[in-house]
Amino acid sequence: VTAMGRRLVAEGCGRYNQGPGPSWTLADKNSYAAWQRKLGYTGSDADGIPGKTSWDKLRVPKQL
Repeated sequence: VTAMGRRLVAEGCGRYNQGPGPSWTLADKNSYAAWQRKLGYTGSDADGIPGKTSWDKLRVPKQL
């Protein structure tokens, strides 16, 4: 979750007052929804829940 949040911040979609951190929070959901809107998703498609297409486009680095 932290790596995802860092990528969202790098893409200008971070909606964090604090973080990102290792636990999924409302700030993560709001940030991901901003990312989805940036990709052109609207309505229920920009719900802040990662889907395969938007996730792949975010290019979150794999953690070892």
